[in-house]
Amino acid sequence: MEWLNEHFKIIQFVLSAAFAAIVFVMMLVFVKRKEHSDLKARVSTLEQTYCEKDEHTKLANRVTTIETQLKDLPSSKDFHQLEKDIGELKGSLEGVQTLLANINNQVNMLVENEIKG
Repeated sequence: MEWLNEHFKIIQFVLSAAFAAIVFVMMLVFVKRKEHSDLKARVSTLEQTYCEKDEHTKLANRVTTIETQLKDLPSSKDFHQLEKDIGELKGSLEGVQTLLANINNQVNMLVENEIKG
């Protein structure tokens, strides 16, 4: 006990230094409440902004499906060629229509001739 009384100031200094060192290390290792709440808010914002991995996978699959379907659609060149072909068909049909009108006229004349006589 006498030894403790003699060295009390040294023991007190060592324990205080150890306590201060422990507090200092804890301040370096652990996050302060303010920083923690700021980080929680940032994480919450990120969770609301970004989706989960399975949602991302589903969306990626949908995009892939749409891209595959778009590959099979005709291009603008195909549409242009189709317009040209339809224009040619329209011209041909007008020629056929004129020819059919002439044939119809001749058939009517033959029917009229048979009826009269």
